[in-house]
Amino acid sequence: MQNKGVIIVIISAAFLFTFSQFLLITAYPTIMKEFNVNTTQVQWLTTASLLTTIIFIPLTGYLADKFSSRSLVIFSLGCLVLGTLIGCLSVAFSQLIFSRVVQSIGGGMMLPLVQIILLTVFPYERRGFAMGLLGAVVNVAPASAPALSGIIIDLLDWRALYWVLLPLACAVLLLAFIVMKDVLGKKDTKLDLFSIMLSALGFSFFVFGLSNISVVGFINVMVIIPLLIGIFTLFLFVRRQLLLRTPVLNLRLISNSTFRLTTFLIFINMMLLLSMETLLPMFSQEVLGTSAFLSGLLLVPGTIILSVVTFISGNLYDQYGGKKIALMGFSLTFTSLILMITIGMESSPYWIMIFFCVFMMGFGFTLMPLVTVSMNALENTDISHGSAIINTVRQFGLIFGIIVFSSIVSMTTSVMGTPYEVGAYWGTTYAFILMAIFALIGLILACFLKEENKAANHAT
Repeated sequence: MQNKGVIIVIISAAFLFTFSQFLLITAYPTIMKEFNVNTTQVQWLTTASLLTTIIFIPLTGYLADKFSSRSLVIFSLGCLVLGTLIGCLSVAFSQLIFSRVVQSIGGGMMLPLVQIILLTVFPYERRGFAMGLLGAVVNVAPASAPALSGIIIDLLDWRALYWVLLPLACAVLLLAFIVMKDVLGKKDTKLDLFSIMLSALGFSFFVFGLSNISVVGFINVMVIIPLLIGIFTLFLFVRRQLLLRTPVLNLRLISNSTFRLTTFLIFINMMLLLSMETLLPMFSQEVLGTSAFLSGLLLVPGTIILSVVTFISGNLYDQYGGKKIALMGFSLTFTSLILMITIGMESSPYWIMIFFCVFMMGFGFTLMPLVTVSMNALENTDISHGSAIINTVRQFGLIFGIIVFSSIVSMTTSVMGTPYEVGAYWGTTYAFILMAIFALIGLILACFLKEENKAANHAT
C-alpha cells in the first residue's frame, strides 16, 4: 500500500494517546494517598482529560479542511510529549491535572483524525478491516497499561509511568517528521469562534455539575445550576450549528436515522467501558484487598481478548454487516454485567478476570462495527464531520459514565455508615446493576439497526 508510513504513524499515535489515557488508572489509590485526595477528586485526572478532548474534537472537521494532515499529526504528538514531560515533573495534584489537559489537547485532535485518514486511504470494501485494525492496535493499550503501571507502582513510583511514556512519544513524533505526508484535501472554510466558546462552556458546566453530585448530592445549587447552564449553552451550540452555512460541527448529519442510532449506541458502549476499567481495579484493591499489580493484571486477559475480537469483528463486518455483530456484542456485555453483580466481598479476584473477559469480548463485537456502520451511512464528503461527531459522543460517553458510576460508589460509601470496604462493595454493585440496564437498552435498540452504504453506491 502506498501510504504504509502514514498508517504506521497514525496508528502508533492513536495507541500512545489511548495508552496515556489508561496508564494512571491503576495508580489512582497511590495518588490519592500522596496528594490526600478522595475518590471523586482523583477522578478529575480522567474527567479533565476527557473534558479537554471533548472540547477539541469538534474542531477536527474544520482543522482537517484547513490544515495539512501532516501538520495536525505533528502538533498533536507535540502536545503529548509536552504534557508527558509536565507529568514527569509534577509535584502537586493540580500540576498532574494540567499535564493531562496538555496531553488531551493533542488527543482531541488526533483521535478523530486517525479515523478520517484511515477511511480516506482504505477503499470502501476494506473499511471494516481498517476499523478492525485500528481497534485491535488501540486496544493493546488497555491491555498493557494497567499491568505495566501495576508493576512500576509496586517497584518504583507513579511518576515513573510518565518516564516510560516519554521516550515512546518522542520516537513517534520523530517518525512523523520523517514519513508523515498530507493525505487529505483542503477546503475553503472558516472557524466560528462563538460556536467553539458555546461548546467549551456547555460541556464544562455540564460536567462540573455532574461531578458535584457525589460531593453535595442531587438536590443542590452546585449541581442544578451548572447542569442547567450547561444544557442551555449546549442547546444554543446545537441551534447555531443548524443555522450556520459552514458549521464547526455539521449536526445536520444527525437527521440520518442510521447515523443517529449508531451514535447513541456508541455513547452507551463508551459509557460502560471506562467505568468498568476504572471501577474494577479500585474494587479489587479496596474491597478484595489485592495489590496494585494484581488489580491491573486482572484486566490484561480481557483487553488482549478485546484486541483479537476487534480485529475479527472488522473482518466479519466486511462479510456480514454490522447489525448481527452488534447484537452479539451487546448480549455478551449484558451477560458479563449480570455476572459481575454476583461477585461478593469474599470472592476470588480471579472471577473479575473471567467476567471482564466476557465484557471485553462484547465490547469488541460492538464498537468498531458500529463506527463503520455510522460512517458508511454518510457521504464521503461528510466523513470528517461525522468522525468528529462520533468521537465527541465517545468522549462524552466516557465522561458521563465515569462521573455517574463513580458517584454512585462515592455516595454509597459516604451514606451507609459502614466500614469503607463494605460501602465500596455495595456502591460498586449498584453501579453494575445500572450498567447492566444500559447494556440491555443497547441490545434492544440494536435490533432496529439498519445499514446504509452511500460510499459503496458512489463507488459503483
